[in-house]
Amino acid sequence: MKVFYLCTFLLVLGSTVAAEKGHAGLSKAKEGSTQLTFENPCIRTIKKNPVLVIYDRCDRSGAGVIYKVFFPAKDHTISIDAIPAGKYYVTIECMGAHHLHFETIVKIKSGKCSEVPISMDNIDEFSKNGVVIPTEYTDFSNLKITSMK
Repeated sequence: MKVFYLCTFLLVLGSTVAAEKGHAGLSKAKEGSTQLTFENPCIRTIKKNPVLVIYDRCDRSGAGVIYKVFFPAKDHTISIDAIPAGKYYVTIECMGAHHLHFETIVKIKSGKCSEVPISMDNIDEFSKNGVVIPTEYTDFSNLKITSMK
């Protein structure tokens, strides 16, 4: 019985060592990158505007390859690296001051950077000092309920 356990142990140990050596020669998957460029950003709100980016494969084999929240850099861009090569549906959802929902199809090629321009409207931040509520005068004698016949 000891011989059986010894042979089983050596067989498992040998297959583990062979498996580790076999993976060392394999290269990484081909990867590319994308740069999201925001056009017409409002300078004050770009720092407070997180962006949810979702990459789904077009052949429906991988949903949510990338599902992450990013913050734009000072040059109003978001760089996403290490994306496997292929064709993707890209969903971009701005969650801050800009409520922009943008969808497009992007082809990622290995070793290349694809650019996706996103146009945004200029908006200002809400300020309670800038709100003006117009006065409304209601004439109770001319209401529909008081003049019913």
